Amino acid sequence: MLWDFLIPDLSRVFRWRVQLDCGCIPEVLTRDNGTPPHEAQRKALHSPLPLGQMICHHDDSPPPPYRVIAEWGGRREVKFPADPVEPPDDMDPKVWSAIRHDAPHTSAFWEVTLACGHVEEVIAPSLSWVPASGPRRVAPERVQQMAAEFEDAWRANLELQTERDREHIRRMVADGWPSPEPERLCYSCPQVRMISAYERVGWLVPRQRQSGKPAATTATPSRSTLERKLRKAEAEAELLRAELDQID
Repeated sequence: MLWDFLIPDLSRVFRWRVQLDCGCIPEVLTRDNGTPPHEAQRKALHSPLPLGQMICHHDDSPPPPYRVIAEWGGRREVKFPADPVEPPDDMDPKVWSAIRHDAPHTSAFWEVTLACGHVEEVIAPSLSWVPASGPRRVAPERVQQMAAEFEDAWRANLELQTERDREHIRRMVADGWPSPEPERLCYSCPQVRMISAYERVGWLVPRQRQSGKPAATTATPSRSTLERKLRKAEAEAELLRAELDQID
């Protein structure tokens, strides 16, 4: 849990209780106690989230939506072994024979920031491709043929793909089937929540007094308690003013 903080000294870790816009109330940790939770940056998987957001998993969350790519970032290469001859259980053998890599290969992955602010990765069409090259597109006559093939497949099997994926494919066909695609599924959006309120809990490791004795932990007073103390202090101040008037 503390790996993301990279804090070897646990006495620097501060605890907060936060309320999210979904109604959940988890506890979070920050470096020291100066940065409130809504100003600390957290991660979704291995990528940072916009300030004020954090992941809160819900079983009834909607499926990931498609988001337009707003910015291209860093690049990395990944080496893959040859694919097995037998296709996966849920794939047609003819499709597998067409996309299967019969030898080891290397692919380039680019980090992209989506319009929602979340970060995902996109596979480049080749190792030499760069964002300045722009997407590659197929011939117009092939686009028309692809559009007809997809529509025929959907009419034959309405459950072949979800409406979300069908609309995505229609957009890609209308755009000439670009590679890489200008939009990407965002797996963070369905699980991201905004921090709407927070309160201090205390240090992860209780602070000690200079004498070496453990510091007494005190609960954070409520608003009604503070208002009651304020009214008492104001009443005592009025009595002191009255005594001063009598002396004058």
